[in-house]
Amino acid sequence: MQIEGIHHIALNVKDLDRAEAFYTQVLGFKVAQRFSGGLRHLMLDAGNFAIALFETPDLDLKQPLETLSESGYMHLAFKMDKRHFSSLVENLEAKNISIDEGPVRRGNGRSIYFNDPDYNHLEIRCDD
Repeated sequence: MQIEGIHHIALNVKDLDRAEAFYTQVLGFKVAQRFSGGLRHLMLDAGNFAIALFETPDLDLKQPLETLSESGYMHLAFKMDKRHFSSLVENLEAKNISIDEGPVRRGNGRSIYFNDPDYNHLEIRCDD
């Protein structure tokens, strides 16, 4: 048996349309596929893997995600070329995305940390 890599990461969101706007308009991902059977969800093309956004309007997300992230460091980290890192930070700030921490140096690179509209903790990192 040989695992080839990550196919997708699944995130719960309260409002799929709001989450789609955030991930496409703010972070620049493209919708790869939409699903209407069962739980309403979609897949985003994130380069070498996909992000599945599952609409779960009745699920209380804030407290569990804050507990998992603040106490357990659960987050989704995206890789970015260092040439574009500063402009990304400026773009997030221009779109009123609150950066919780950063840019900060972590090992051989820099990172910023912020949340999506559903409190999923995100990191964008560039290596030196």
